Amino acid sequence: MLEVFREFYQNEKLVHVTESAPLVRDNAGKHYAVVGGFAVPPHSEGGLAELANRRAVLNVTLDNLLKGAATQAIQNMNIAVGIDEYTGIPTPDEPTMSPN
Repeated sequence: MLEVFREFYQNEKLVHVTESAPLVRDNAGKHYAVVGGFAVPPHSEGGLAELANRRAVLNVTLDNLLKGAATQAIQNMNIAVGIDEYTGIPTPDEPTMSPN
């Protein structure tokens, strides 16, 4: 599941995918969302009916005043006026994560 998310978001500068669960404190003051902490609980051999009831767990963190509001507003305005959606938004290569 981790690799599916990494591939899907690989070109998104404002979404970072990590293996470990992201912490809110790591996103304070940041302009991007972090997705991580992927887990798929084990299952028994119950066939397709069991497979349909399986769940995946993941965590997402963001600073709701930046990526959740201000950054999103700038990004949307940029798209609306036809300029690069990241103009005026700091876009670091990788998130800074706290040690577990």
